[in-house]
Amino acid sequence: MSLIKLKRVSKVYRPQVRGKASELAPGVTAIESLDLDFEKGEFSAIAGPSGSGKSTLLNLIGTIDAPTEGEIIFGGRDVTTLDEEALADFRLTQLGFVFQAYNLIPVLSAVENVEYPLALQGVARAARRARALEALDWVGLTGLGERRPDLLSGGQQQRVAVARAIVHHPAVVLADEPTANLDSKTAASLLDMMLDLNRKHGITFIFSSHDPTVLSRARRVIHLQDGRLQAHP
Repeated sequence: MSLIKLKRVSKVYRPQVRGKASELAPGVTAIESLDLDFEKGEFSAIAGPSGSGKSTLLNLIGTIDAPTEGEIIFGGRDVTTLDEEALADFRLTQLGFVFQAYNLIPVLSAVENVEYPLALQGVARAARRARALEALDWVGLTGLGERRPDLLSGGQQQRVAVARAIVHHPAVVLADEPTANLDSKTAASLLDMMLDLNRKHGITFIFSSHDPTVLSRARRVIHLQDGRLQAHP
């Protein structure tokens, strides 16, 4: 069974009328009737030019956005039928997110940032601290847990973001342009670290990127053009 299965998924963005999408106005189709599967343990990248739909697809997989049509099956469960409360719980327990802007909380230390998803889950303080320190060790930041983000380099901040994404042992980590704000050497180091996490710990990674550094390391590259699948190895 696939970890994630998209069945005839489409996403149409429609103009807002009084704060609501108008069903009568013509919309922009970002994803069109897409069928796609992801297996557990993948290290895959969604690629395509600007406007191809790659970030939209990642947001759909991450339930940040909902499809206009179609089904998204995650571990045998149709997540498109879940209400907002159930979706929030699903994201908190099953998904890890890495963004190009790091999205760290500036007033918290590195280890406190990594602990944050566990705190939201109600994990006891001692247990979450131990797991957060372990995650920082996995991403090569042993001994830097007490530093706040402004005392870390860009590459180190992104490693903290990866540690936060994996600390609760999610089913999949979704990374949207994670190397966009990094120089080529730092980006390569970050990608090699994530590939190592994938190999050693079986963590599933799905990237959205046009960065050759990402695409060269991905075991599978899914190409989008105008919201449609162009290559599906």
